[in-house]
This record gives sequence, C-alpha cells and structure tokens, in this order.
Amino acid sequence: IELLRRNGVPAGHVLDVGAGYGFFMAALEQAGYVATGIELSTHAVAQARERVLGEVVEQGAETPFPFSEARLDAVTMLDVIEHLRDYARVLESCHRCLKPNGKLLVITLNAHSLARPLLGRRWAWHQDPTHVHMFSPRRLRSALETTGFAIERLVTESNFCSVGEGNKFLKPLRLIGRVVH
Repeated sequence: IELLRRNGVPAGHVLDVGAGYGFFMAALEQAGYVATGIELSTHAVAQARERVLGEVVEQGAETPFPFSEARLDAVTMLDVIEHLRDYARVLESCHRCLKPNGKLLVITLNAHSLARPLLGRRWAWHQDPTHVHMFSPRRLRSALETTGFAIERLVTESNFCSVGEGNKFLKPLRLIGRVVH
C-alpha cells in the first residue's frame, strides 16, 4: 500500500494481477482503494471472493483483460511477471486499462541478485518450476518501454530483512537488514 502511495496513487481503482487468495486486495480495500483482481487458480479465486468485496476475475493474465480502456489508477504485478510466458501481452493489457498517468508496479526477482551467485541452483528463482523468465533491470526496462510505458522509477532493492526465510544458507545475512536498507 505504501508503495502505491509513494508513487502517486493515494486512492483509486487498483487491479492486482495474480491476486491469489486476495490478501493484497483485502489490504487495498482496507486502505480505501477499490480493488479488482485477476487470478488463474479456481481455488484461489473462490478464497479471494470470500475475502474481498471487489471483483475477482477468474482467468489467466495472458488473456486480454476484460476491462475498458483507461479505467484503472494502478495495476500491481507482485511476483507475477516471471511466471508469464507472454509477458508482453500482459503488459499491453495493463497499458490499455490504465488511465493516463496511471501506475504499473512490478516486483520480481532480479537476475543480478546478490543471492543468485551465492546460492546457484538453490536460489529462489530456480526453486519454483513455474518461473519462465528472469529479469535484469535492463530486460525489465526494455519490456516496459516496448509496451508503451514511460518509466518513472526502476529500483533494485536487497531485502536483507527477510533473506533466509526460504533458504537457511542465507539466514545469517538477515543481520545486515538491521543496518542496511
């Protein structure tokens, strides 16, 4: 929520692509946003619909979004883009549905992550067989610009606060999170 506010979306209609069980949608609604979600999993959609007031569309993200042009104030794709075979098609749907000056927020693992060389095949990206694309900042920038987005900010963050949750080998690095952000 804070990420939306810091990036000029203090309120409005937000689409969460890959809404899962609707936890982020519920947080959006609690913060005063109008939340809509798209989710492929029938089971997750059922759970999300019990959790939120907003519409949860059951479909894959690569199918064109069933929303009118320039409807949304923001679109979020939180740890989703790396799972999409045709991510360009999804980005085009996002672009079409966003209002002028609407915001797209994408979070994904970074191909240049500090953890990648340390962990090799044990790195989180390799642990999920549904990951199909790995993005470096340059590749993500290119994908966004090719689909019509003007990039305001592209930030790489090292999340040392939660590092080690999925891999005990990195757990000692959590101490760095107390000093480095």
